[in-house]
Amino acid sequence: MDTDLLRTFIEVSKTRHFGRAAENLYLTQSAVSFRIRQLEQQLGVTLFARHRNNIQLTTAGQHLIPYAETILLTLGRAKQELARDQAQQQLLAVGAPLFCWEMGLQAWLDHWFAQGSQPALRLETANREQLCRQLLERTLDLAILAEPSKIDEVTVRPLAEYQLTLVSRTPQLTLEQTANQPLIWLECGQQSAQQGMPALLLQRTPTLQTGSVTQALQHLLAHGGIGYLPRHLVSQALKQEQLHLVEGAPTLIRPLYLAYRHGFDQEERLGNLLAAPLNFGARR
Repeated sequence: MDTDLLRTFIEVSKTRHFGRAAENLYLTQSAVSFRIRQLEQQLGVTLFARHRNNIQLTTAGQHLIPYAETILLTLGRAKQELARDQAQQQLLAVGAPLFCWEMGLQAWLDHWFAQGSQPALRLETANREQLCRQLLERTLDLAILAEPSKIDEVTVRPLAEYQLTLVSRTPQLTLEQTANQPLIWLECGQQSAQQGMPALLLQRTPTLQTGSVTQALQHLLAHGGIGYLPRHLVSQALKQEQLHLVEGAPTLIRPLYLAYRHGFDQEERLGNLLAAPLNFGARR
């Protein structure tokens, strides 16, 4: 059945006037009359009792109203859902820990986005466990992880590396002299955090633990202490001598990974994404 016939029927039933219904539907009055006749012929009933200036619904017309409204409402919802599905197919959801966004991950995605590689993005912040769960639940397409996922359904590819360097407000501080310095701990991966870390720091209880580079840096500048922070984000403070490298402390190289579920339907787009430079100041 042509839904235009039902829409015309609903409009005439509301206005009780063929002329006003025609104006509201941007049709001629003869077109409205023709549609009503078509609908009556298809249903085999009379929908309106026509008098000179008085149009009334018949019993059949009254019974048809809720069905016509339901059909049109259902069709409208179906169109909305289909449009939403189409939009979701074009939307790429990317998630990462907070410190990754602060290190410049969004600028990397913005460069890729500006090239027209992706029509729409949704960016989310979460920890590793939440990101992996969202991948499996298909509420996330891509995740940036500080540690590779061991979930069988998730594909993991190396993405980049970044440097962590031990800094302090105190100049000419050696690693052996840091015992009395408050320790600021940037949470950027539980397992990888200990790799290469000086043993005397691993035995310490941090004064501040945070997953935010910004919070760690601000606390360090305001209250002093020591902390391993991304080298490219403290370079300006080092140049201005607001911070200083701790002498004898090793530079730590940390990896980042790109993760997505098996069968990801936009995997072909990842070639351009992975080819885009993502340089945090570490060796690639």
